[in-house]
Amino acid sequence: METKFASAERSSSDKITQSNLSLDKITYLNDIFSSLSFIFCILNEHRQIVYTNDVLMKTLEIENVDQILGKRFGEAINCLFAVEEPGGCGTSEHCRYCGAVNAMLNCQTAGVKTTSECRVRRIVNGIEDFLEVEVTATPLVHENSSYTIFSLIDITDRKRMAIIEKIFFHDILNTASGLQGFFEIFNSIDEEEQRSFIQIGASLSQQIIDEIGMQRLLTQAENHELVVCTQAIDSLTFIQQIADDLQFLEEAKGKKIVISEDSFTVTFESDPVLLRRVLNNMVKNALEASIVGQTVTIAVNQVDEHLKFTVHNPRFIPREIEMQVFMRSFSTKGTQRGLGTYSMKILGERYLGGTVNFTTSETAGTTFFIIL
Repeated sequence: METKFASAERSSSDKITQSNLSLDKITYLNDIFSSLSFIFCILNEHRQIVYTNDVLMKTLEIENVDQILGKRFGEAINCLFAVEEPGGCGTSEHCRYCGAVNAMLNCQTAGVKTTSECRVRRIVNGIEDFLEVEVTATPLVHENSSYTIFSLIDITDRKRMAIIEKIFFHDILNTASGLQGFFEIFNSIDEEEQRSFIQIGASLSQQIIDEIGMQRLLTQAENHELVVCTQAIDSLTFIQQIADDLQFLEEAKGKKIVISEDSFTVTFESDPVLLRRVLNNMVKNALEASIVGQTVTIAVNQVDEHLKFTVHNPRFIPREIEMQVFMRSFSTKGTQRGLGTYSMKILGERYLGGTVNFTTSETAGTTFFIIL
């Protein structure tokens, strides 16, 4: 069977059963595994589960171990990419960037304990869910057969706090410091410059409010506490206001934000606060990706019975980055970042009921969109 990364070969169900019975003979193994508060399982040479503790079974809400034996880990937890290729977990192009698969492979080939962080996009009850985990793969030889002890610890909350601290202690503090600097020199400039400073100062204040509001919304969304409040919105007025509000961003210096001339005007129902957050993040991403002199274009068009909002910039996203967009905490801007595209997915799909995605090419540039 073909694969785009790890081997697609699998052991037969009889061999899986034999491995499970063999491992079950290890003295105290079940007692040790059951005493652990985090997920532990043992994988065979083809990365299939042949032994597990009850934590994984409870997490997956299964009662019989036979429901999980023989599956690969991504298949067991319903990873979004585990069904992308016929070969299953580990065989898609996305799997090249999976911390779990890479930890398993390194453990098998180098024969050493390997620990890595892994971002997971999975489907739970028909809804896309995001996890950040720390995985450890440790080699095990038993009865002349090679296995991998695989453990998983959920670090989603830890990563969330690190990002929030980064945003509040660094990003917002920097913006507030810039705002303070404006007021310190306000009385030393003439009246015409003061009018310009007031406009910029108001924009900086709004950025602080927006950043705090974004974190509050995202926390509510992840805790399933967010309430959607729909109202009538004029499509063209809505995107024009977004362009006007974001033109004073630091990332917008030397760049243009324009509205496409063929944008569609219509009144529709949605939550303006959530939709604004989604589109704001699309525009900010586009501005950060663009260079001085380039233009970011916002548009809204009708596609069948739907509205499609798009944000385009002329830059191209390399393939290795394209494969990881929308992953929680993934960012090209360094560690403790990476909520922008993730929040687009959470707010745009889970709460607005839309479809959020993007296209990118060297000739056409990059376009993020939400279809409502």
